[in-house]
Amino acid sequence: MDLATDTMSDATPSQPISETQQQWLDKLWSCLFDGNNGGLMSPGQMRRERRDREHVRQLEMAAILEAEAEMNDIHQGLKALDDYGNLIDTPPVEAVATHSIIENDSIDQSLDLMLDTPAAMIRSVVKEVSVRDLERSLNLRKIAILAESEILARSERPVSTQPVKIEWLTRWRESAQTVFNPELQLLWARMLVQEVALPGEFSLGALTTLLQFEQADIEAFRMVGHYAFPDFVYQAEGYFSDDSHGEFFEVMEELGLLSSSPSNRTIKLVQNNALERLLPCGTKALKITGNEAMAPKLPVYKLSRYGRQMMKLADKNADLAYLFHLAKAIKEQGFEVALGDCSDSFEDGYCFEEKMRL
Repeated sequence: MDLATDTMSDATPSQPISETQQQWLDKLWSCLFDGNNGGLMSPGQMRRERRDREHVRQLEMAAILEAEAEMNDIHQGLKALDDYGNLIDTPPVEAVATHSIIENDSIDQSLDLMLDTPAAMIRSVVKEVSVRDLERSLNLRKIAILAESEILARSERPVSTQPVKIEWLTRWRESAQTVFNPELQLLWARMLVQEVALPGEFSLGALTTLLQFEQADIEAFRMVGHYAFPDFVYQAEGYFSDDSHGEFFEVMEELGLLSSSPSNRTIKLVQNNALERLLPCGTKALKITGNEAMAPKLPVYKLSRYGRQMMKLADKNADLAYLFHLAKAIKEQGFEVALGDCSDSFEDGYCFEEKMRL
């Protein structure tokens, strides 16, 4: 089934797409489908034909869900693939004639059971593999649509012309297409989107780490993401509690993302017009300013190498009360602190817009 051939609206796209986003989308599609549309209408084709992206994707997603329902019917025995790959209804059990060997015990039951068995076995395996491959291909297309939405929802950022490494992309594809949980699919989509923009953001080990994630791990990952700076989580004594947060930190440690034992971190300030340092957390950041060659010291939970990479996939909603708690601890050491908005990371740093002095 070609998911892009259904009747679609000729309306202009519902939201403007910047030139950078167009480059990002085109590179994504090239990585996923290598010049083919994969049964989906490519971003470039939609631009050329002035299609409404949201309407196109709604129709395509409906077709994917319909195909998945048919795959489910196969698993339930309601439908089957014939020898030519066509989907057919299976007859009800009561309509199947009883085999002669069951009706007559005097017949040697081995006479016809082995007839054509190798060929029959091969046909059975081919059908099984075809169904499994189709399920994975449909899954990959759902993740592609999620990845496209992620790009359109993100702020501007440079898109490298460097290609994604074949080994990384192959490993991502083999892993992502086996993930059927919608929340985990979103994480796989985010990882691909960021790797496409800047190849090398995620290692092969990060792919293995994400493949470990289960439904029960998602809530811990989401919660800790509200508190994560690029390489640590501030150990907010009096704010975190064992009952509310302890379990989340333990899960993160079990996944190899974070050390739940606090250690001291010196936050070195960098000479600009003044000694200062930016601590980004999601779409917010604290800017620390000092006038002396001193640096604040904080108890922190260290993020591992893979933890630092994985936290790039977390939701961007920082916990403001937590940031206020940290700002207070830094001010008590004699530094000035400001809270502001912070963009996604660029290759040359962060874009900070101050909102208030704390």
